[in-house]
Amino acid sequence: MYPLPYAPVGVAVGRRIRWMLAFLLVAGWFVALAMNVGGNGVHLLLAAAVGVLIYELIALDTPS
Repeated sequence: MYPLPYAPVGVAVGRRIRWMLAFLLVAGWFVALAMNVGGNGVHLLLAAAVGVLIYELIALDTPS
């Protein structure tokens, strides 16, 4: 099991991943609206982005 296959990462990596995910979800929402695909279900992308950003606000980042 040890040593771990990946190098230790900092708290900033998780924060960057969450922000990139939120950005990609919002971009996907805009693209889906522009292409008129997905119907009303496409709004779930925006809801997921809001959920990721709310998690970012309440997440407790403990230093490693």
